[in-house]
Amino acid sequence: MIAKMAALLVVLLAFADGPAGIRRAEQTALKPFGGLVGEWRGAGQPQRGSAKGAWTETAGWAWKLTSESASLELVVTKGKVLRSAALRPTKEAGTFALDATLTDGSKRTFIGKAVEKNPLVLVADSSPTEGPARVTLTPLHDTRLLILFEARNEDGAGFHRLAEVGYTRQGVAFAAGESYPLCIVTEGRGTTQVSYQGKTYWVCCSGCKDLFNENPAAVIAEATEKKKAKK
Repeated sequence: MIAKMAALLVVLLAFADGPAGIRRAEQTALKPFGGLVGEWRGAGQPQRGSAKGAWTETAGWAWKLTSESASLELVVTKGKVLRSAALRPTKEAGTFALDATLTDGSKRTFIGKAVEKNPLVLVADSSPTEGPARVTLTPLHDTRLLILFEARNEDGAGFHRLAEVGYTRQGVAFAAGESYPLCIVTEGRGTTQVSYQGKTYWVCCSGCKDLFNENPAAVIAEATEKKKAKK
């Protein structure tokens, strides 16, 4: 009951603060998945442990931030299942939607509820007879990610495996306890410098950079308020 009341309070405060408040609330909801941001190398397998039908692909996750909304966008190159996708919170607290574009160009939305420290399991909001009907995101740690795709059984009861893609983050592995600059927008791992009025700040992706450049004063003020709230 307390958790539901807290979630309701967040929603009410967001609407009270207008579109910017809604964007901040959505950004906060997505923060547990902020570690996805970056470039990844993927190896796909229809059957685990078998090279038959296997393929390689690359993928990039980045924040998509506007004055009114927040999502995490995925773009896949040479993928066999997904072409792109966007992960966003729904109006129901703790529930997320993955708006996916499949490799054949068709679009499909998957819905699932996040459970702390467990994989995010999302099921198609329709009843597709072909292709993925369930997607499971499993971030293993900062440098490893698994995405499992499953189709619905012919009898409609349960699912069976289509393929699984294991991703390794591109670039230098992150050491445990490593210090790094924080993104001024999302507090993720800062990778790119931006500047305003002679001062330098860090952002984690192109989406955060775009939001900063659009209104740096507002972004800096928001970050300052976050620091005050933590203290």
